[in-house]
Amino acid sequence: MKEFLKDIRELTEIESPSGREGPVAKVIRENWQQYGEVSEDNLGNLSITIGKGEPHIAFVAHMDEVGFVIRKIGDDGFISLNKLGGIPERVLAGQKLLVIGRNGLVSGVFTTWPHHLTPESEKYKVRPISECWLDVGARNSQDIEKLGLRVGDFGVYARSWHVEGDTIFANSLDNRAGLASITQMLQRIAGKTNCRISAIASVQEEFSIRALVPTVRELNPDALVVVDISPATDNPEMKGHSDISLGGGPILHLHTFHGRGTLGGVLPPVWLVELIEKSAELAGVPLQRASVVGVITDGAFAQHLNRGIPTIEIGFPVRYTHCPVEACSIRDLQWLVDLLEETGKGFNEAYSKTYIH
Repeated sequence: MKEFLKDIRELTEIESPSGREGPVAKVIRENWQQYGEVSEDNLGNLSITIGKGEPHIAFVAHMDEVGFVIRKIGDDGFISLNKLGGIPERVLAGQKLLVIGRNGLVSGVFTTWPHHLTPESEKYKVRPISECWLDVGARNSQDIEKLGLRVGDFGVYARSWHVEGDTIFANSLDNRAGLASITQMLQRIAGKTNCRISAIASVQEEFSIRALVPTVRELNPDALVVVDISPATDNPEMKGHSDISLGGGPILHLHTFHGRGTLGGVLPPVWLVELIEKSAELAGVPLQRASVVGVITDGAFAQHLNRGIPTIEIGFPVRYTHCPVEACSIRDLQWLVDLLEETGKGFNEAYSKTYIH
């Protein structure tokens, strides 16, 4: 477990928003290349295939995290930003940010009203991103230039990490913990496969959902397993919404639908649902079932490639998704690795029963 936690921490501490996944990709490549040749497509998606023959199953988790892009640098030295991915504005006031500039990382903080002088009209107001400003200690735009920052530079939440009992509190658990889980699965299953197994580390999931398409089209697996977060609903704000809880085990998504500007989602085929359920039983893993509106993953568009790629999503519960600090259970992640390993082992039989008569 110590090695697993070390891997998760290393990945979550890397500043890599959508479109700037290079630093995370470097670590993933180093971790995966001991199991075989790691390929990279022209968008930056990484993949590795172990085992030979048919059938072929692929597991994917995305490398990027939500972030920000500099929109305007004011003459007064304050910076305006655009959101890069699904950022909840209600958490921004007073939060620390890291901007990736030409001269390295620059720390800043989102401006907010001083408590003593906050007017009644502002006490419960959430500002849209267009009314949020970043303070990096500059007095004018020339100071910003000296810091090496320009319009179009990317930023992320300041890094955070601590563990209390079974719970990890960190940035970008979505989806660095998923990546670490796939890496653990590769370590366990390498050299023990009875089919082809691919692992994919995808880019720009938080931006467009579609950037992994070139690699999936080329690999053309017989099935795709998407490993990503599922919003936990066991904190006070979410009680009653569903039964997804930290410590309850990995989550089988029976239905996901974005519901915000796209009709993207995944409805997994029955045979893949049965494979996951059987794998969980064999591995002794508790499995939570979920129907989620408001979530979309890499599987939403990859499933439509070639002649169609049967797709299923396996989540791990995370509190406070896309916020400066997320939370998940160590035990859930250990169970997730067990489930992925058993799914890889059982895929040949499940596929043969479905497609070979």
